[in-house]
Amino acid sequence: MGIGLLMLILLIFGLSAGIIPGLILVFVIYGAYVGYVFGGQRSSSRLAKMGVIAGPFCGIVASFYLDSVVSYPVIVAIAGLIFGLPRIKNMVTLSVSGASGGAMGYGMYVLGENIIYLLNNSGMRGSLLIPFIALFFFLLAIGIAGASIATGMYFAQGTAYTRREIPRFLKIARNTGVALTVLVLFYPSIILVSIAHYASTSESVHIEAGNEKTILYVPVLLDENGEVLEMFEKPAITGNATTAIIDTDYGKALEISGSGVIGINMRQTHGIPEKTQEATEKFMNGFTISTSDSTHYGDIKGSQTVDIWVYSEYDGPGLRFSVSRDNGWGAVLSLYTEEHRRLTEGWQVVRLSGGTIMYD
Repeated sequence: MGIGLLMLILLIFGLSAGIIPGLILVFVIYGAYVGYVFGGQRSSSRLAKMGVIAGPFCGIVASFYLDSVVSYPVIVAIAGLIFGLPRIKNMVTLSVSGASGGAMGYGMYVLGENIIYLLNNSGMRGSLLIPFIALFFFLLAIGIAGASIATGMYFAQGTAYTRREIPRFLKIARNTGVALTVLVLFYPSIILVSIAHYASTSESVHIEAGNEKTILYVPVLLDENGEVLEMFEKPAITGNATTAIIDTDYGKALEISGSGVIGINMRQTHGIPEKTQEATEKFMNGFTISTSDSTHYGDIKGSQTVDIWVYSEYDGPGLRFSVSRDNGWGAVLSLYTEEHRRLTEGWQVVRLSGGTIMYD
């Protein structure tokens, strides 16, 4: 019931006033609501006052930790701490139950995200079963947090349940709030299902070398520690070619030896990414192109050009080269040769174009 009313209040006030003012209003009104349902006039007045205090505190905390893992247990713990005044025992009990409930609920939410990622990346993307699995874990996360808080209320003041008759207008608010909760939670479930997948890095090389055997050196991708990404150990090769990682005067490179039409593709996944802007920027800039002087790519605005050094043993081979970095949440950094580049003998500069794009 409380979740339904909270959702209703947040939709009415939160979206129009903004997230932080909305959270403040939620706690203020919710304090009076809890007091009315679980106590008499005096308890209602006290909890209403506590709600006025809890709202600003929780709103301020949320503004600092809104994109952080600790926001969920911290906000609920502060709410429990203030609603438990003035008894020390109640304060401790409600704070512990709130923090543990918030942590367990968030853990269940993350577990649901992991399962959705796994299903999306195992060939089940588009299955009608996935949205319902996502919604189930959203609701289960709320249920676990609510059960923990209810347990704390029971041991603190015996207010986990009440026989008091609920007014008709509160019943309407409850039912409306529950319906809105399902709809609002179903929406992020659909978003998660439609775009969530593992972060990944890929490199693609396409060569037209003719009938004579030739040797080319193209750049590899290095991680933050300057180590070659694992994907280059077992590239997917089409055509007649072999590869090896070598050291050159321009840095590490992928040596390609072969003839005819050659396709080489490397792809590496990096697990489930965080959704914060800081994590996205760190991921996008967490690599370098070995034979290039460019070292920062993730803050690209619009178009971008990057020069790389490429070696060809003979004149004539055609080259198409591309690099992609996908953060798993709708942002992709792509750098590529705009056309089939005809190489000359020796080392030469090849220009890559591209930038960061967003997808749904």
